[in-house]
Amino acid sequence: MAYESMIARISAWYESKRSPKGSVDSNVMCAGLYISDFLASGFPLTRGMYAAESQVKGASGAKAKSILGEHGEHRRFTSEGGRTSRYMIRHAETLADEINEAGEKASVADLSDTERSDLAALFQGWFVAKVRDDYFGKKRISAEIDPDNSVRTTVANLIAAGRERGGTTAGAIAQHLVGAKLAIRFPDVDINVESYTTADVQTGRAGDYEIGDTAIHVTMAPGEKVFQDRCAHNLREGFRPRVLVPEDAVAAATQIARLSGLEKKVAIQSIEDFVGTNIEETAGFTKGDIRARLRDLLELYNQRIETAESDMSLKIDIPANL
Repeated sequence: MAYESMIARISAWYESKRSPKGSVDSNVMCAGLYISDFLASGFPLTRGMYAAESQVKGASGAKAKSILGEHGEHRRFTSEGGRTSRYMIRHAETLADEINEAGEKASVADLSDTERSDLAALFQGWFVAKVRDDYFGKKRISAEIDPDNSVRTTVANLIAAGRERGGTTAGAIAQHLVGAKLAIRFPDVDINVESYTTADVQTGRAGDYEIGDTAIHVTMAPGEKVFQDRCAHNLREGFRPRVLVPEDAVAAATQIARLSGLEKKVAIQSIEDFVGTNIEETAGFTKGDIRARLRDLLELYNQRIETAESDMSLKIDIPANL
């Protein structure tokens, strides 16, 4: 009875945090995971139990991962676990207030330590379910994927879908499609898998990818820095730079390379052609094999997202016709 009456209060609190577009920030989910964990230690929830100055005690990506793992959820969640967000403590405070008020009416103070721990575990399981639904279950990238079309057309459609969603989505799609394509083309080479936001300098790489002595840079909006900084550095270090951009940015990239005096040294190619043509080549330009290879590309892309990214909505919805 205590669970049913309190979960209704917690559910109302959670839904009040939903944005007009229907999403819930991961910090809200983290607050739920942490506060339900503190409930196992005592009731009522005082600020001293869960707060350390302006942050929730112990908040971290590792802590969130541990809690999720206890409930059988091992996919990659937010790496910071709300630790660096100034909103986390506010969510924790308001949730603690809700639990205290509901718990007082439900006589939680009269529960034994074991009973209260069991109650806390139920609440935590409820929040884990919300992580699955509202974080991992967000709508995937959807675009026209017709195996009868050229693969470059599919790549173009996916990039367009990313642009429509906004933010850095299109860039992440492009980078991981290139990575997946490289893994298919060079099965014996260890193709790196990092988050889209990971800078080359953080990994010591010459570009987003290194194949042989070629440094590959994937960018949605080529600027002077790509050529005058990164590509020029590649050349000094003995690398052959290759810049991959969307088809509609090839002309601009070529002009910038020319103005930088690097038009003969830097290879510029569209992402659509780089991925699409090579996938068809590895399939022997045979219709049935192209269909299978395209599915391989998209499945490998999704695997890379699961490995490197915290936002599972970057995964591509693979149609049944592949």
